Amino acid sequence: MIAGLMVGEFVLGVALIASIILQTGYTPGMSGGAFGGGFQQPGGYTGKKQGVDELLGRVTIVLVVAFSVVTLLLAKYW
Repeated sequence: MIAGLMVGEFVLGVALIASIILQTGYTPGMSGGAFGGGFQQPGGYTGKKQGVDELLGRVTIVLVVAFSVVTLLLAKYW
């Protein structure tokens, strides 16, 4: 059982990292605000998640919950 939880932890961890990395950012990072440059998104993009980003956001939430549950189970049975 512990081996299965450990494998699940690894798979969920990799999937969680991938789902976070695949999401698009909405700001240029620290460089845009640090030097006083007001960053404007081209085309009037308002920052709302759309399409694939919305799906990745929901997948990330599900993966976080599953990762947390597996981590707690692993801690209990270790």
